[in-house]
Amino acid sequence: MRAFPAPRAELGEAPVWDAERGALLSVDVLGRRMFRHDVAGRLTGDWALPRIPGSFALRRGGGMLMAWRNGLALGEPEAGRFVDLPAGPLDFARERFNDGRCDRRGRFWVGTMDRALREPVGALYRVDPDLSVHRVLGGVTLSNGIAWSPDDRVMYHCDTAAAVVRACDFDLAAGVASNPRVLVCFAEGDGRPDGCAVDAEGCLWVAVVEAGVVARFDPSGRRLRELRLPVSRPTSLCFGGEGLRTMFVTSMRHGMTAEALAREPLAGSVFALEAGVSGLPETRFAG
Repeated sequence: MRAFPAPRAELGEAPVWDAERGALLSVDVLGRRMFRHDVAGRLTGDWALPRIPGSFALRRGGGMLMAWRNGLALGEPEAGRFVDLPAGPLDFARERFNDGRCDRRGRFWVGTMDRALREPVGALYRVDPDLSVHRVLGGVTLSNGIAWSPDDRVMYHCDTAAAVVRACDFDLAAGVASNPRVLVCFAEGDGRPDGCAVDAEGCLWVAVVEAGVVARFDPSGRRLRELRLPVSRPTSLCFGGEGLRTMFVTSMRHGMTAEALAREPLAGSVFALEAGVSGLPETRFAG
């Protein structure tokens, strides 16, 4: 396991492997910055963002689709250029964007969260290549990780506030997720699910915030193993590097006391782990 030397994010999130450049992108949500690291952990890009990011996707034609906390935009962070997009049926007085990822047809799925973190007013939305936005599933309090089984028949979705990972039936052709059911429920004191990714063997990896681990589950929800980190608050993960065999994990410092930070000096770092299994390629946004 390696910790990237810099920077330490307040709220590190949204790691995305850029296979074309051989680079890892991630954001510091509260710092309003995007970072690019090479596979060895060297910082090769550091850009200010004009708004608080929730998540983003690389586009097939270049640039990115950004999900700010209260809006969508197409942009190029390196150049500081962004063009706002209509956000469809969202009510930003009650909800805000959070984590997102592209399905294998190049549609961007992004979840929302209750601004007060109390009620299940959030939802999963689908952003199509024509930039239209569609509400697909409701009843979410704090939407986080989204991932798909290798055969595209199951969507996995983490609700951090409810401390559950749900599995949904997924129709790739239609872009529809249905029949949500609880796959994993985290007991009090066992941490909460945040970001997630599926490996090439069809198992789900979940960053368990407050527990300091990344846990691997089989498709039935049985916990197979876990990788322990030197920080208690991992936030998200993705696979990258040669053969997609390196797992990159983001983490956070926000909300930790001075005493806790003294015990966890690497909090906020990006970590590179050898998980012993390959990941699946990231799909770029088709719009």
